[in-house]
Amino acid sequence: MKLFYSDASPYSRCVRLVIRHLGISGVDEIMTNPMDNGEDLLEINPLGKIPCLQLNDGAPLFDSEVILRYLDSEFGEDQLFGFRGHNWIAESHFSLIKGLIDSAVSLSQEQMREEEGKRSPFWTGRFEQALLRGLQHIEQTGLAVSPGLTIHQICLGCLLGYIDFRHGELEWRKVAPALAVWLSDFEHLPAMKATRPS
Repeated sequence: MKLFYSDASPYSRCVRLVIRHLGISGVDEIMTNPMDNGEDLLEINPLGKIPCLQLNDGAPLFDSEVILRYLDSEFGEDQLFGFRGHNWIAESHFSLIKGLIDSAVSLSQEQMREEEGKRSPFWTGRFEQALLRGLQHIEQTGLAVSPGLTIHQICLGCLLGYIDFRHGELEWRKVAPALAVWLSDFEHLPAMKATRPS
């Protein structure tokens, strides 16, 4: 299998972390800048987005959630998601974390517009407030607390790592101090260390 990924992408990091946690071998990780519109990526993903996993038969899987669910189903016996069926609360919690990753990435994209003098204070504030509200909600619901590693924790760890990497000015630890303590332990996992953006 081939995984097209970006080092800084929190979506890619979630996938790479799961690969390591589940001990999946035979995955060739290819660092890719999706903005380059490289032929190898566009041939398998017309959206030109990462991560994209090309299976051994050549079939592509894109969208990080699809890839994560595939890896967990094929190699993890559903241990990470574990809420198949009709656990709508758990599904909503997963969507919340995904939405926060989206907000963090959108905030990065908005900051890139600053060089052109086109950065929007409205959208910057909206994304920042969504992140702070969402993390406060996660702290209150105790999503990080679990007897075993879950997809919620993996994506949450990648989200918080990305915020620290790209948005160090966002003082999220003030609204979610328990999450800050949790992250200080979680980021020492070997898979987290191996996928830390540089």
